[in-house]
Order: sequence, then C-alpha cells, then structure tokens
Amino acid sequence: MTVFRKIVPFGLCLVATAAAAQTQVGDAQMLGVSGTCAELVVGDLRFSEACSQKLLNVTYPNGRVGFYFVLDDGRIVTFTGMDGDNPTPDTDVINLDKVIVSRKDTPDQPDVFPATGTCGFGNPVKGPATIACEGTLSDGKRFSAAFTTDGKPPT
Repeated sequence: MTVFRKIVPFGLCLVATAAAAQTQVGDAQMLGVSGTCAELVVGDLRFSEACSQKLLNVTYPNGRVGFYFVLDDGRIVTFTGMDGDNPTPDTDVINLDKVIVSRKDTPDQPDVFPATGTCGFGNPVKGPATIACEGTLSDGKRFSAAFTTDGKPPT
C-alpha cells in the first residue's frame, strides 16, 4: 500500500517510495516534481502563461502543507493549509486556508490572501499525477490551479 506522507503522510507528500527524494529543510520535508501547469489563477491575477514546469511540495511538522507553483520570473504562488482525509490510498486532499503570492518589488513581503478551498492530488510515483486546487478568497473571488506531473519520480 502506497501512501503519501502528509505531504509527507501524504500530500505531494508524494509517497513512501519517494522518501529517498525528500529534502530536509529545517524541520520540514520538501519534494519537487516537473510537468505541465495548465492553470494558475488567483482572483483577478492570471498566472497560467507564466507558470513554469516546476512544482514544489513542503510538509511542515505541524501538519501544514504547501504547494509552491514556480513562475518563469522567479515568483511563487503558494496554496497552503492542513492535510485532510485521504479519499483513497493513492490520493490526498489539503484543506486550504491561505494563498500566498510573492512579489518582485518586495520579495520578502508577499501578498497573503485568506482563503477556503482544497488541493487534491494523486500519487506521482505511479505515473503522471494531477495537483488541482480551487476555492474562494476572503473577498469572494475564486482561485484555481492545475498541474500534471510528467510521470517521473519526485526529486
């Protein structure tokens, strides 16, 4: 039985077999995948065209998980929240409470948007997997993201 380990006990927490690919950053675990970003929208901000072929997943000791969509210009859009129930042994859900968008003019002061929504994802060790996020910002505007891995194991 393969389980994601909350983004690492599951969450691009990508799978127990991906444990060797995990990078320790302080007390957090980080994994990276490559693939295709099909959609990346935060309210009125449209990032789909600038979305790169890289996605990072970080799992923190307190159960918080973040999906980091890397933009071609170096900025990052992060969907973050707490690990939720696993719908199946090879899928997971993150219950989101924030969307964070880094800024070029003040990189150490990102825009933080309170939000409600989810990110669902499959097991990237078993082939191509999709990470899909959607929900609503506190101002009522919608956000959505979709990234499909290239089928190569996480690094």
